[in-house]
Amino acid sequence: MAMPIRQPASSSRSVPPDLLVSTSRHAIVSGAGIGGLTAALALARAGVDVTLLEQAPALVEAGAGLQLSPNASGILASFGILDKLAGLAVAPDRLRIRSARSGHDIVRMPLGPVAELRWGAPSLVVHRADLQAALVARVQAEPRVALRTGCTVTGFVASPSRVSVAILKDHRQEQVEADVLVGADGAHSMIRDRLALGPADRPQYSGRTAWRALVPGTEAPDFALRLETSLWLSSRAHLVHYPLREGALVNLVAITDEDWRGGKRRDFWSEPGDASQIQQRFSGWDRDARRLVASAREWRRWPLFDRNPVSRWSVDRVALLGDAAHPMLPFFAQGAAQAIEDAAALGSVLAPDETGQRREIAAALAAYEQSRVPRAARVQRASRNQGVLYHLPGPAAFARDLAMRAMGVEKMMSRLDWLYAYRA
Repeated sequence: MAMPIRQPASSSRSVPPDLLVSTSRHAIVSGAGIGGLTAALALARAGVDVTLLEQAPALVEAGAGLQLSPNASGILASFGILDKLAGLAVAPDRLRIRSARSGHDIVRMPLGPVAELRWGAPSLVVHRADLQAALVARVQAEPRVALRTGCTVTGFVASPSRVSVAILKDHRQEQVEADVLVGADGAHSMIRDRLALGPADRPQYSGRTAWRALVPGTEAPDFALRLETSLWLSSRAHLVHYPLREGALVNLVAITDEDWRGGKRRDFWSEPGDASQIQQRFSGWDRDARRLVASAREWRRWPLFDRNPVSRWSVDRVALLGDAAHPMLPFFAQGAAQAIEDAAALGSVLAPDETGQRREIAAALAAYEQSRVPRAARVQRASRNQGVLYHLPGPAAFARDLAMRAMGVEKMMSRLDWLYAYRA
């Protein structure tokens, strides 16, 4: 859906140098993924007019399942998104961690009402397309947001008072001015590269590949339809699965240590996977796991890329958000959640205070950076470490399993308080 850009109102009123009065501001958000869509809503709530630009010609509902931990679901609830996911999002009763070889439980951790009471919001699983559709519906109903598809940000120049953004649309170039530019353009972010926030770095292949599949509930083994998130651990691989859409689908994610030998494209869901290859990879696993893997007719391979944390996300009137700022490995299932946290924090620093005054843009983005960089870096590091823990071989895996059993449920949950009880 293409819509005209909203131009901000202007004001000549004199105010203190670190504050602006509550006139309308204009933000350009580059990228209409989950982070960009949520950022548009957060900024609109803060009284900012938003032009949301998406490179794709249309917002296609795609992908598979994702986990919405309480630190993210609480934010989405405040935007009215969870209401739109009623009957689509699933709240698992437990997290079940199993041995891939024996099938025996290593530990079961309660979720459902127990998690919601402890962390203040539900722990959910949802199809990415359903979450995207709910966000798009809210964006399209928001009068402060203009969504434009088929638009590519090709460059920008920031001055003390404005940022000028170059946009390519239908092979024609246009220049648009705004008060702030938000780069939500993914792990291979052009905006991040242009900002040159630290030593030159490129996304690096992590040595791991995610295999993703959706199985119709009618074709999945009965155990896979239980209201639980299951995690199977093995040497150099693990498997996660959970039901979606009230059991209409089962989402599978198998992550393996391997050399990436796919094609040149590195975007989501771009490479078909050979079902026989993943079945062979899991041939020594418990019978239940093998039955579930064999029930998937079509797989997609997704190489897992990573970037090192950086200490800055903004320069003048330009800031990063989501994977553009902190692409992270999926072992804590926090990619979407951290982008949602970023969006809420960005809206907060750009909102007027109780007197109706706003921070100057650079000061607001510095506050956003100060609140978010340490948090996201910690989650990035924890995700990397969790991946090592999941894929331990031999005696090290045996020791890990013993330690998890000895830890007990309460201690296991308390070790997640820092992550799930957080509110941006």
